[in-house]
Amino acid sequence: MIFFYYFLVLSLPFVDHGLFGMAIGPVTLEKVLGAVCFVYALTYLPRRRELPKIFASAQAKAFTLYVGMAVSSYLLTAEKFDFNEMVGIFLSQFLFFITVMILVDSRERLENTVLWATASIGVVSLYLIREWVANVGTYGITYRPGWVAGDPNMFSASALIVLPMMLCPIRYAKKSWQRAGALFSLGVTLVAFVLAASRGGFIGLGCMALWQTKDWKRRVIAVALIAAVVAVCFVLPHSPLDRLLKPDESDKQSSDFRLQLWSISGKIFSDHPVLGVGLYNFPVYMHKYLPKGVDLEFVVPHNTYLEAAVELGSVGLLLFLGVIGLSVAAAGRMRRMALVAKDAYFALLTNSIGSGIIGFAVAVMFLSAKHAKVFWFAVFLSACTEPLLRQSATAKAKEEAEKNAVPQPAASPAPAPNLSAPAAAPEPIRVGNWLMRH
Repeated sequence: MIFFYYFLVLSLPFVDHGLFGMAIGPVTLEKVLGAVCFVYALTYLPRRRELPKIFASAQAKAFTLYVGMAVSSYLLTAEKFDFNEMVGIFLSQFLFFITVMILVDSRERLENTVLWATASIGVVSLYLIREWVANVGTYGITYRPGWVAGDPNMFSASALIVLPMMLCPIRYAKKSWQRAGALFSLGVTLVAFVLAASRGGFIGLGCMALWQTKDWKRRVIAVALIAAVVAVCFVLPHSPLDRLLKPDESDKQSSDFRLQLWSISGKIFSDHPVLGVGLYNFPVYMHKYLPKGVDLEFVVPHNTYLEAAVELGSVGLLLFLGVIGLSVAAAGRMRRMALVAKDAYFALLTNSIGSGIIGFAVAVMFLSAKHAKVFWFAVFLSACTEPLLRQSATAKAKEEAEKNAVPQPAASPAPAPNLSAPAAAPEPIRVGNWLMRH
């Protein structure tokens, strides 16, 4: 049954896929798979060694409050209830959070989860490369693939989450084919990342690399990664670096649209600063704030933070920022714990989780990605990793204590009586002592 959970992790970066998106009415195969995993998690719960502390971490509390506010906002402001908008997005993410916290209860399952997340981005990258090869002859070298992942920008943001994690199976996977597969996923992901040509993703990658420069060992990896991406950008005739340095008319138009959307979002937020206009109500208010004769064919602000501020107000924005900040802080704290415990795998994984979230947080300044499943998965992974790290640190400390314990010297046997020695003089009998003995 655990395979269904790993298969669900594999499906996370896919948005428009023939298999995972296959629907029967409002229900897709991915939702059915998620429901199966949730039921399996409930049946597995009594078999755990100890009950999971699902809401123990700060980021888990912030995520729960954020979901609660989003659901309340939708129920209070929506003109009509839509299954896909509510149950299919926020509640499904909450159930997935419970599933991850219950099922990932051992180091082996954590390592397998990271391995399947690596495979998921690798598979999506292969789809992007195939899409680019199939369409470059028709649309030219500037064609940007990525629609199986939602769009090129969404793919880049999701790839930033998992790219640092790929180093974990590359270095510490138990089997050679797993290490080779993770290395292959890293290579095709970098190629697809360049083909997607996301300017926000490229800036996020740069910020993610800067985040690594605090440590000289990580600095080498970060510089090598950036150097590889920049080298590929110079080789290819079209890349995110080209779009930043030499934008064409389409790129300039895209930037102008974003500036208009951000300006309108700021005006809406200034008029509804506390609780916002309600979940999914941005398009309605956007048309009210547009100048006469101007029309924008957009339904999102193309900035995740502005979207949270407009729809859920400053309260919702603070909760969303809290999820990001608390997750990064938890990753840093866990990395320090792993270094003290001398656990190289956990040190690399926790650093990778924090780095990925930093890169994503920068990239989503240029797109609306509050529903990005890979991002929420990284948050859930940070919440379930800490108890596993504590278990590992406790076990290592106990093992070190047993190894360093000084063995007590064994008691020496009593010397054998010397029969050749003269007999000792008999002790004089005292009345008191004799009465007590007899």
